[in-house]
Amino acid sequence: MKKIIWAAATAAVLATPAFAADLPRRGPYPEAVYVPVAPAGIWTGFYVGANIGANFSSSFNNNAGYSLGGASGFTGGLQAGYDYQINRFVVGIVGDVNYSSINRRYVDTQPTDVRTSMNWNGSIRARLGYAVQDNMLLYATAGLALGNVRASETIPGNFSQSKMLTGWTAGVGGEYAFTRNWTALLEYRYTSLQKATYTALTDVPRIGFEGHQIRTGINYRF
Repeated sequence: MKKIIWAAATAAVLATPAFAADLPRRGPYPEAVYVPVAPAGIWTGFYVGANIGANFSSSFNNNAGYSLGGASGFTGGLQAGYDYQINRFVVGIVGDVNYSSINRRYVDTQPTDVRTSMNWNGSIRARLGYAVQDNMLLYATAGLALGNVRASETIPGNFSQSKMLTGWTAGVGGEYAFTRNWTALLEYRYTSLQKATYTALTDVPRIGFEGHQIRTGINYRF
């Protein structure tokens, strides 16, 4: 009986390598596929901030022949808005109100002495952006623009009148998040305000505004 058991055990041991050879061999493990990490969504939410900049190559266009081009001046103010991030796309709405020192004077030998200025301006705009990096947003913006344009005449009379002009504004910009809550922006905008009639001035001119603006600012995001 012992001889039979030993013979069976020996046969099993000898058959194991042959059985193992018949088993299918495992191939190499597949390499892990890299999947880009989705942006963290830091652009979603409300924000408030402040800005400062300059108006340049602007013009108080008119139908009275006043040469009021080349106007320039300082601007600065506050903005607030809301953004919503969808993957890397960001849509939002923003409004701002700004003080402005832009002005231009026209003097002629007739004699005529007219000065125009824009004391403050504002806008309500849509924004569409793309997060090229999680903390870097490039965007385009456009919407309604407002401006308080004042015209004064000292010769031949002594009159002044202010009008609230409306129009549109559009531009492009970039915003960089240097912390989770604080961002900095740089923006260019073109603005065009429709003409209004200034009945208090001698020539009863129709005066409007068009100009360029570059500004920088900072936002706090909630």
